[in-house]
Amino acid sequence: MRGSLAAALLLASLAPARAAAQDFDTIPKLPGAAASPADSAEDYLRQQAEARIRVPAMPSLASEGPLPAASRLLFTRDSIDWSGAATVGDLLARVPGVHLWRGGGIGRPEPAEFRGRGGASAEYYLDGMPYLAVGPDSVTVDPALLPLGLLDHVEIERWPGVLRVYLFTRRHDRLAAASHLVLGAGPEKFAMYRATLERRFTSGFGFGAGADYVKAPAAGGTGATGEYQNTQYWIQGSYVPSARFGLQVQYLGATPDRDAFTGLGGAGERHEGRRGDLQARLFVGGRPDGTGPRFDVVYARTAFDSAGIDQAISQMGGAASVRSATWSARAAAFHRTRWTPLDASVTASWSPAAVLTLAAEGVYRRHDGDRNARWLGLRAGLGLPGGLYLSGAARTGEDVAAPSLASSPVQEIAEAEGTVGWKLPWIEVEAGYARTKSFAPPAFQPYPAIVAIAPSGRSDWLTLSGRLAPVGWFSVRGWYADPRNGTPQGSPPRHYLAAAAIRSKFLRRFPSGAFDIKLELGIEGWEAGVLGQDAGGLPVVLPAARHVRSLVQVQLESFSVFWESRNLGNEPNGFVPGLRVPRYNGFFGIRWGFSD
Repeated sequence: MRGSLAAALLLASLAPARAAAQDFDTIPKLPGAAASPADSAEDYLRQQAEARIRVPAMPSLASEGPLPAASRLLFTRDSIDWSGAATVGDLLARVPGVHLWRGGGIGRPEPAEFRGRGGASAEYYLDGMPYLAVGPDSVTVDPALLPLGLLDHVEIERWPGVLRVYLFTRRHDRLAAASHLVLGAGPEKFAMYRATLERRFTSGFGFGAGADYVKAPAAGGTGATGEYQNTQYWIQGSYVPSARFGLQVQYLGATPDRDAFTGLGGAGERHEGRRGDLQARLFVGGRPDGTGPRFDVVYARTAFDSAGIDQAISQMGGAASVRSATWSARAAAFHRTRWTPLDASVTASWSPAAVLTLAAEGVYRRHDGDRNARWLGLRAGLGLPGGLYLSGAARTGEDVAAPSLASSPVQEIAEAEGTVGWKLPWIEVEAGYARTKSFAPPAFQPYPAIVAIAPSGRSDWLTLSGRLAPVGWFSVRGWYADPRNGTPQGSPPRHYLAAAAIRSKFLRRFPSGAFDIKLELGIEGWEAGVLGQDAGGLPVVLPAARHVRSLVQVQLESFSVFWESRNLGNEPNGFVPGLRVPRYNGFFGIRWGFSD
């Protein structure tokens, strides 16, 4: 605000002199001549004006209807930058009951285990299309390999027995160009570089590009071996002349190279190759406010090549949707050239009043080997006076845990969860109780020494979560999860995560709000449990552990300095037996955003 006022006063003071120069100097300015202060002020004001002008952008392909409270978590780009997260797995760790199978430090595998589902715990979607597991591991997507730095936001949708992780690439909707730069480093010559650039024009054309590079050497002093590096890049071109029509083509590439690593009496699997995800999409219909009918046509192709593996999977299909201020409906059908010839779904949601929300979803998938998955899910939520709310979710039907494995059978699913919560500006408390049917989960391929995860049996799950902010600059958040009958394999019992943070803009000293600081100290721990079974059928015991991490971040306007550090207490037991998280593992660096 003060910068805009100063520029305006500068322009006003220079206006008479500039007019006089135009009256007497009829010789045009030579190319390459130095810009005058008035020209700089004009450019600044133009950039500020363009930053406030919205232009049509591609609407989301994922369902955007209303959902009851406690149905999903949203991480915007700003909240991701202030969370200290290095990977998508770090965001999943915010979900009560999730245990990441971290293979050590940053760059190691970290598949998510949720309520005894093993490799079927999470489904991933990139801009609304399934993000498929391909290459050396065609069963489970490793969230450590996902391009967190190239994403605009992440949504995690919760069902009683599965998580849906929606990844959205950057979606620039301003006339002014936007760019971001991140430079990071860490112990043992850890390196992180990231840059993005986006531009839109009044004609409807636009482009985006970005690159993300991470290198994490083997951590010294822990007995670990194996380096990791990954270069990911994103290119996008679009033509969206109005809110009723648009097309977009984008490509996301990656070259992960993770060496084999030690632990559990053997070596973890090497992951190396080139992955590319191409997506082309056309939409017709809709209104500027997002309501109205719309039709989308999509073609996507995923390819992986390396280590003797050459896979290519195409997806093609479309979705028809309609949305109003209080309800939405969507029907979609897609054909895949590998493992799942047909993937069809119907969703609907309705919020007839501010206190009531209803939602339903039906899914039918035809997999290779004459295996069919079909299930129905229902949700309901009720808002009560005083910030209280009730919500429930249930699924029933049949599912296939690992369509890429011919030996993965069709399994019955019957699960339900009830949640009660209380939310006010200074306090938020939520308690959930879920019941899941017996399930035989697939094991995680990056850990060959854990050959199987035993079927869970019928299980009950208790989760508690909350946030307390007694004053504006201090807050405490956390969650606790525990199976109530038996101890299913895959995650430890009595698992907890908590963090206390001081965050202040010091508005009394910096009224503009340009200065921001955050100091956070977090802890995650659990009691001893069993992750799975080894080749001899013996249980692989996960010892009790307690990990402490810290985050320091200071921001001045669009420039910030950050420092994130893990395992401050030098905990010897890791998230997977034998794979210790190095002490002070983490990173520090700078982040800078531009609008020009």
